[in-house]
Amino acid sequence: MSNTNSLPVQVKPSPKSIGDFLRGSFSIVSVEEAFASGIILLDVRTEEEFEKGSIPGARSSPLFDNLERAEIGTIYKQVGRDAAVVKGLVFFEPRLVQFLLSLSAIKSQQLVVYCARGGMRSASVVRLLQEHGFLVSQLEGGYKCFRQFVLKQLQNTVPPLIVLHGKTGVGKTLLLQKLPDYVDLEGLAQHRSSLFGAIHKSPRTQKDFEALLVQKLKTLPSALPVFVEGESRKVGQVFIPAAFAKAMRGGTLVLLKVALETRISRIVEEYQICDEQSIQQIDSILLSLRMALGKLKVEQLRLWLKHGEIENIVHMLLVDYYDPRYLNAMSRYKFVLELSAEDLNQAAAELIGFRNEIVNSYRKQSISK
Repeated sequence: MSNTNSLPVQVKPSPKSIGDFLRGSFSIVSVEEAFASGIILLDVRTEEEFEKGSIPGARSSPLFDNLERAEIGTIYKQVGRDAAVVKGLVFFEPRLVQFLLSLSAIKSQQLVVYCARGGMRSASVVRLLQEHGFLVSQLEGGYKCFRQFVLKQLQNTVPPLIVLHGKTGVGKTLLLQKLPDYVDLEGLAQHRSSLFGAIHKSPRTQKDFEALLVQKLKTLPSALPVFVEGESRKVGQVFIPAAFAKAMRGGTLVLLKVALETRISRIVEEYQICDEQSIQQIDSILLSLRMALGKLKVEQLRLWLKHGEIENIVHMLLVDYYDPRYLNAMSRYKFVLELSAEDLNQAAAELIGFRNEIVNSYRKQSISK
């Protein structure tokens, strides 16, 4: 049984009261303030807008669908603001009670509402929620202002980086997760940065990737070296921002090594290929490798896939496809440290000690100056 005591039977203002509704006062918070702990971000843009990019952790509560939004925008341009608001209320009124009920569990918490530019959509929701007892503010400038904030932050100086390199399957991501102060670019992108990297993943958009990277960098020390996996400029379909990519190229490079059998085992464990959808995805990707591997090898790979012989597939792909490309790319790199990653815990301990040595050398240089 739902509690509707505080929900209105009718809340649609008459055209005469639209002006008063739009002039209602409310508090506005900046992007920086919106990241404070305990604040819940409410995104009232359409689902399509949200999917293209949102603020990390925001909750999607769309007022309109894409067609409704387009119609309201046309009315705003051709007739005026008040007429657009009236049309918006016509669309939204049937969903109002459900909208308020969907937020009832967070009524006592601090909410910050945003739309595309900090305009009518978010302002209307803030006033509506205020009238029903919510603690609510509007995000200054909306999502557009947040994007500007992210892009500006991405131009900042990046902490010194210790960049982990190694052949496909060496365990770079597994090792990162055992280290302090790291950036998992593949985790942020939701892509393993390989031909098969999107399997069992939901790759993020460029905007979401950049927002999450900024959020992660804000949690890291600015003076201590930060661990990161070596990547090309592209991770799946997203690009690493220029300043971060430059810091990776100028970072301290570490080469990780393990036996081929270990790499195969780790890849098989990571991908867990046992469902029909994944098998179809892999088969399609294998077909795209005919030019690189030749028809006979691709048909052998597809036959192994049909019979579930995943280890054989991984072995051939590593030896005949990934390793030659990796060795060519790495031939121009100069590694400061080479390390076995057979025992990930031991490798993590050695990397932490290596970082401590770097920090101590920084301190000695600072004292000598």
